[in-house]
Amino acid sequence: MKTALLHSPWTGSLTGAVWAVALALALGGPSGAGAAPFGVPVRVQFNFILNASGNRPASGDLNTDEEVEAQVTRANQILAAWTSELRIHSLGIQEVSGASEYYLAGANSTDRDNLRASAMADPSRYHWRNDAVNIYITAASDSAISKFPPDNDIILVCQSIFNTTIMHELGHSLSLYHTHETCCGGDGCDDTIEDNDRWDRDDIALNNFGQVYANLTSGQKYQVDMVWSNLMSYHNGDYRWMISNCQHDKMSAQAYSDRTWLLTKVPVYVDAAWGGSQNGSFSQPYRTIQNAINAGALNNRVLVLEYGTHDNPSSLLGTATDVVTRKGTSTIRESKPDYDLPYNLEDSKNPNVRAAILAAQQSARQKDVPAVIRHLLEAEKHATGRERDAIRLELAQRYRDSDQLDQAAAWFDKLAAEADQPGLRRRSQNKAQDVRALAKQKQEQARQQAEQAPGRQEPRK
Repeated sequence: MKTALLHSPWTGSLTGAVWAVALALALGGPSGAGAAPFGVPVRVQFNFILNASGNRPASGDLNTDEEVEAQVTRANQILAAWTSELRIHSLGIQEVSGASEYYLAGANSTDRDNLRASAMADPSRYHWRNDAVNIYITAASDSAISKFPPDNDIILVCQSIFNTTIMHELGHSLSLYHTHETCCGGDGCDDTIEDNDRWDRDDIALNNFGQVYANLTSGQKYQVDMVWSNLMSYHNGDYRWMISNCQHDKMSAQAYSDRTWLLTKVPVYVDAAWGGSQNGSFSQPYRTIQNAINAGALNNRVLVLEYGTHDNPSSLLGTATDVVTRKGTSTIRESKPDYDLPYNLEDSKNPNVRAAILAAQQSARQKDVPAVIRHLLEAEKHATGRERDAIRLELAQRYRDSDQLDQAAAWFDKLAAEADQPGLRRRSQNKAQDVRALAKQKQEQARQQAEQAPGRQEPRK
């Protein structure tokens, strides 16, 4: 069985290629502006608000291009660590002149909403984009604030931030709440335990499990860590990086919902465990890669495989398609032919078949091909049903591999005519055609060699 173990993020721009191949590993793709990274790129644009003199803030945590690019790199490292299909695609860094009234805008809803309204009213001045999250950077000594869907197209960032702040705010843009939310059902995820932004790690452990962190089981420690180091927590600011399965799903669902304006490439999801209707969306994925190919859904899109094992499609992929996995390693296995035959014929309940097969196996060990064929012919005389089909298939293959092509074609024909499994009949018919084509090719090669043989006289004109 051929397999391809797929890790995230990886890509194979498979154009007319078979699937069961090793694929390249790419850890996040480009971090700065330019080409879209591998995966499902979420577009963002950074806009510095300049002061009346046309300057950026002189100091701060986000006042240089390098610091912006570092935030994008860190965001993509976090997504890669949790095998997310999503990647942050920076469209570039712009500077906004003539809007110095927002130079000191703070991380509050009033300043954010006023800036958004001004930008939408004068998109040229503010470099406002309708196809990305617009991240405006000011000189205020404050943190950051974003908007939840459906108006999730703006983030206002100030100069007192962590190196995970941009990804944290984009988490809000993609529908994630803080782990310490107290209203509206908390953070909406059952796989994050109770949290409070004023708790330390022991407080989280005590309030959820009644013991300090050091005394917890490994499973309980993981649950505490999932909150303590969670991307959406207020703890451990520079080291927030963990994403729960529920958060993972919420981001994927929101990104797909916003695909028409937010994503550089549209994802097409495949989940082998899915049992509902299929359209390739996150909520209704295809069950197989072949279903996605049949639907014609892959051209210039990103095939996203849910972690697990996927059957190798029978069709070739004729379009340029990036392929990524989510939530863990995916394996594409070579699918078996659509028929079933017994191959342990040495255990046949028919004594004549069993004896002939054992004799054939002994001859095979001795590399005596004619004897193998002779014993298989004897076994075929006594076999019935699918045991007979298995022997006929073996005879056809042995004749083919010993260059007895007429006999090989005859046995493939017999199998195609009499087998009870449609898949076996189809494959045998195709193999008979292949063998005849090979025989014709060899005859032509022999004719050409004879014509080119030394001493051959040309016929008189």
